[in-house]
Amino acid sequence: MNTHPFPALVISIAVFCSVSVLAKPYLPDNQDAALLVVPELAVKSATLEDIRTLVDKAQRPSGTIDGFSLADALIQPHLTAASAPEALYLWARIQQHQHDFRGAELTLRRLLEQQPDDASALLLLASVQTIQGKFGQARQSCLQLIGRSSMLTASGCALDNSFQQAKTRENRVQIYSELQDIAARYPSQQQEESAWIMQILAGMALALDRPEEALAHLSLPADSQRPISYLSLWADAQLAQDNPQAVLTTLADIVSRSGATDDNLLLKLALAEQMTGAFQHWQVRCLNRITLREQRQDTSHAGLLAHYYLLLGDRPDRALFWAKINWQQNRLLSDRQLLLHAEQAFNQQA
Repeated sequence: MNTHPFPALVISIAVFCSVSVLAKPYLPDNQDAALLVVPELAVKSATLEDIRTLVDKAQRPSGTIDGFSLADALIQPHLTAASAPEALYLWARIQQHQHDFRGAELTLRRLLEQQPDDASALLLLASVQTIQGKFGQARQSCLQLIGRSSMLTASGCALDNSFQQAKTRENRVQIYSELQDIAARYPSQQQEESAWIMQILAGMALALDRPEEALAHLSLPADSQRPISYLSLWADAQLAQDNPQAVLTTLADIVSRSGATDDNLLLKLALAEQMTGAFQHWQVRCLNRITLREQRQDTSHAGLLAHYYLLLGDRPDRALFWAKINWQQNRLLSDRQLLLHAEQAFNQQA
């Protein structure tokens, strides 16, 4: 069975940025980064292991500034008609980060033609299919994990898929309870898998308005070694429990030590700051980021823009505008709830 590990924290390959030769420019996605230059020598010499290291690290706040953009540049020479499965897997992860979910799906199908038993590719395929609202196809991808991955991974994939499309709260509660039972029955021996299932359970708990349970699932320390997605869930749970100071204390320290500020973490800090009535440092930084996204008409961050205008910007009309755009691209339960809340806020204003 050919599989890739769950994303893990590993060392950086920032050395590639320091090679002094004629170079290829790219525009970082993050305003904290200037226009960076990718040396041609680095592009030609970067191995797939180097790129995997960069992609894994880019998912954490301690990652290289705009690591996914750098990885995008470095992987291009490896994308040929005869691309290796590892190259296709990494490219799909980059495409997913860029919100090119359809592109990631097509890339993963190419990979699975070569390696039908690749469990990590099947899991990632199910994820990008679910995001697109292709729930039936995603379920089939999850079912193919049976016998190719652990029972916990296959079950987590299938039940998360069911949770995202569940029509009633009662159904979601039942699915959440079922996954809790399976997680207790089949505890993971791998830290990456364990952290992954923690995030699924925490996300379900938050969707059910159970922030205390969400924090109980997120049992690993909230530090720079955790993925940004983990820290974002942790912050949401803390804010839902009216504990903004924990968010300010923990995330501010993490962000100050990182090379760049992730949009989602910046929004959590701004929300926490607003709740405490503290000096508006993070709120100003968040507004600057939002202004940049709007100037670029950055539809890949439509969800972020909708959340900002709904929770901080006091512009229900802009929140609804961006929530509708977000819904065209992302069909998860959280996206559906965002659109509903934006519609309610807009109607109340009218």
